[in-house]
Amino acid sequence: MSQKYNNFIPILVALFVAFLVGQAISECNVCQSNKVACINSTSFYLCFGDGMPHTDQLYHCLEGFQCSNLTAICTQKSNQRPPSCGDTSQCGQCSAHRNYLFACQSRGIFQMCYGASRPTGKFGYCPTGTVCDASSDSICVSAVANQKLTCDLNDQLVDTTTAPPPTTEIPGNTTDSTPTIPTTVTPGTPMDVCRQHLETGLYVTDPADPSCKRYISCYFKNNIVVKATEYDCPTDSYFQAEMQKCSYMKPAACL
Repeated sequence: MSQKYNNFIPILVALFVAFLVGQAISECNVCQSNKVACINSTSFYLCFGDGMPHTDQLYHCLEGFQCSNLTAICTQKSNQRPPSCGDTSQCGQCSAHRNYLFACQSRGIFQMCYGASRPTGKFGYCPTGTVCDASSDSICVSAVANQKLTCDLNDQLVDTTTAPPPTTEIPGNTTDSTPTIPTTVTPGTPMDVCRQHLETGLYVTDPADPSCKRYISCYFKNNIVVKATEYDCPTDSYFQAEMQKCSYMKPAACL
């Protein structure tokens, strides 16, 4: 009986491992059985049963949760279950590299840290066929099958644009020594709007759309703007800034 029991243990272990493999990381941005498409370990799009991710609205799991193929969608990280798609826990983290030399912002984009806790300066791009790897001093290493990525995030989700510095117009020959600020208002880009709010959410455009149709979707990861995009509310709906969503109730101040 004891011998049979001992022989049965490896079988159970094998079945458990097979179960975990079956639940392991799958292809990103593909609709799963729970009608969502995980785009990384913590964010997802809804599918609504038509087999296509609806990219007009990006959803995010709460802190400590990750995207899965279960009915609950977001499951606790502490349950030892791998996310459905990608690991982004080390994205933008200088601490991922032992010497704080650089940080991977996506699979193929990186920024230098130079010993600081947060990356700064220009974005770098890995050559075709390579990926960013914080375990290597080479920064970019050859991509291989079943490779564990430092930041498993699509390059397209990283906003590498930078806002232009504010300009101040200083008069030439004048008795007034106080600099004057131009009175013309330059429309803010989606990135400008997100940097003003500094957190994930939906916000009004700059300047605000008088018809209340347009809004800015901001997505932050580790205090870094990952995506800043301008959208239109669906037909016959209007953006409600207080509720951060589109509503069919038209605000009084809207055209």
